Amino acid sequence: MKIVLNILKAFLINILFIGIIFASNSCPSISPKDAKDLPVEQAEAILGDILCSFIELHTEGNNTFFSALSLTKKKIIPYIDIEYSTELALGSYWEQLQPMDKKIFERDIKTTLIDEYINSLVNIEDWNQVNITVDKNFSQLNNLAEVKVLISSGYQNVTTTVTLKMTRKDRWRIYDLIFQSFSIVDYFEYSYDEKIKRAGGLQNILQNMLQRT
Repeated sequence: MKIVLNILKAFLINILFIGIIFASNSCPSISPKDAKDLPVEQAEAILGDILCSFIELHTEGNNTFFSALSLTKKKIIPYIDIEYSTELALGSYWEQLQPMDKKIFERDIKTTLIDEYINSLVNIEDWNQVNITVDKNFSQLNNLAEVKVLISSGYQNVTTTVTLKMTRKDRWRIYDLIFQSFSIVDYFEYSYDEKIKRAGGLQNILQNMLQRT
């Protein structure tokens, strides 16, 4: 479990670098609400909007934990389809839950994502060595799409591909991120399955989660 968590942390940091460098090369960015309603354009706008805001914090010297926390809630969480991510992560358990129970798991995923992001957002200082390109050739099936992002590192001469999985309800949102064949939804699926089994069932883990909050 510890290995999986460490992979998640490395994964989130790499995604953070993607957004930071993208934004530093293109600020001010196009707001997602002003971008075309296509997965590629929305992915570019989302990354740009998020990280231009964080760059502004760093530029102003306001890169504190609480400012990063506030901005994460405003600029990252709204672009993630937490409900759909949670449904996928829980798999067959999802249909066994009552609506309020589903919200508890959604809140748990949101809190975990925020906790994993914050310190990285506050501590990143090198903004200039990585460049990204959003591949215009995306795949789409109805309201689901996959967009590839290419990251190249100037000082390490390394190119990496990250896949953003997106879904559209009222707008396009990201529901999963894949880095080196590792999926963030897969991480939560593994984690919850282990926790539910150790707790002795869904109701027990729900009770444990309510006690923590």
